[in-house]
Amino acid sequence: MTDETDSQSVTIASLVKRIEQLEGAEAVRSLHADFVRAVADRQFDRLAAFFAPDAVIDMRTHGVKQGEAAISEHFSHMVNSPLSGAGYLLSSPVVSVHDGEANARWTWHRFHPEVFEGDGEFPAHGLWEEGQYTCSYRRGDDGSWRFSAMRFRIVRPIPDPEESPTAE
Repeated sequence: MTDETDSQSVTIASLVKRIEQLEGAEAVRSLHADFVRAVADRQFDRLAAFFAPDAVIDMRTHGVKQGEAAISEHFSHMVNSPLSGAGYLLSSPVVSVHDGEANARWTWHRFHPEVFEGDGEFPAHGLWEEGQYTCSYRRGDDGSWRFSAMRFRIVRPIPDPEESPTAE
């Protein structure tokens, strides 16, 4: 090989790696957006499918859950939460991808259209919450991305405790 051919091979390899990183980051963004959309649409039976079989979640004050069965059970209880009509927004993603794995931090916003105060006679408008997702993702053998770990906490206006209770 000539120096020029060696240089072209290095350039092509670096471009392929960069494309894989960009495609991985976009896949992670899409996965997370689809997950939050399913939450907003109350499609709780779909949520466990977003996770790798050995994934770990640490959601607010619910304790750490690991594995497909525990994660599915966790999300199945969400159906009991009242339908609030809240709107959800993900913002400020910081995503890094390397060799089939990714890490990301997201800011999550929930906007409540109306909450009644006191005895229910006084509506309060414009209530909101801000949360922080810290997640890891893994690309499977089939090329699809899944969550391998998810940690979520409300950070404003009233923050969740930093530590989650241990799983039972």
